[in-house]
Amino acid sequence: MSDLKAYLASKYMSGPKAEAILARSSDPTIKKRKKKPKNEDYPSGSGSASASSGVVLKDEEDEWNRRTGADDLDLEGDDAPVIGKDVATFRKSNSAWNKVAASTSIPLKSSDITPKTEPVDPEDESAVAAASPPKQVTKRKGGLRTAAQMQEEAALAAAAAKSPSPEPDADRPDPTKTVHRDASGRVLDVEALKEEARKAEAEEKRKEKEREEWGKGITQRKEREERAQLEKEMITKKVERYADDVGMNRDMRDVERWNDPAAEFLTKKKRKGPRRPVYRGPYPPNRFGIPPGFRWDGVDRSTGFEKKFFQYQNAAVRAEVEANAWSMEDM
Repeated sequence: MSDLKAYLASKYMSGPKAEAILARSSDPTIKKRKKKPKNEDYPSGSGSASASSGVVLKDEEDEWNRRTGADDLDLEGDDAPVIGKDVATFRKSNSAWNKVAASTSIPLKSSDITPKTEPVDPEDESAVAAASPPKQVTKRKGGLRTAAQMQEEAALAAAAAKSPSPEPDADRPDPTKTVHRDASGRVLDVEALKEEARKAEAEEKRKEKEREEWGKGITQRKEREERAQLEKEMITKKVERYADDVGMNRDMRDVERWNDPAAEFLTKKKRKGPRRPVYRGPYPPNRFGIPPGFRWDGVDRSTGFEKKFFQYQNAAVRAEVEANAWSMEDM
């Protein structure tokens, strides 16, 4: 069986266990302890099979392991090898760490064993400290204290344990504000809609007031404004008026009267506002009395119908006049 262990250790195993098995098989000084029967192998709990009286309980898995020789490789229990003076002892430890490389007998320096730590930049250290502020630890007071002091301390600890609420952000919308949407899902600005409604209402009131003024008469309103302005100017003027008063003479001259005999050659009509230019020269007559445009060069480019129309009218009138004269010639 030892040859089987050595074969399996050399072909399929590695590490301290394999080295121990190979050392055991190669060194004749190593002694193997005899396996003693365990008490749990017998129902009565005694160390011998003859002392048992009753049904023997056997595990099929243990029987299968005995047939296949799996128990022969139990190197951690009673079957562990007894190592001589020159051979190290290998036993399984309870450590949960996994060994990456095989153990070496070369002594290592303390600098190689301790992990190397890279120097930390003071700027990075300050940035990390600013990003994660240290947690403040409140010290508890010792000695005799009253119930009120203990309640106050507990309230302060509970308030410190609660996370402070974040400061309200100005750019962040109010979560409690109602969001209005139209049929298509578009968000509606209620304040903008109210402002537009107020502007539309003010514009409608202004137009209604203008329509009322138009109904009263624009000319009458203008006359009232001029009269109010004149009355305001009369406050600063003197009471007496003379014949050489320029303002009075101008106002009397501007008044138009229907029976004024000198209106044709004394008065000049005022031109109020811009006027369109008109053609000032002579032009051939037409049935409707429409003058040509002010840019007309004097050339008649019509079909001559208007000229013939007036010629026929004049010929008819002349024939009628001649006929009347001939009929009354003998009288």
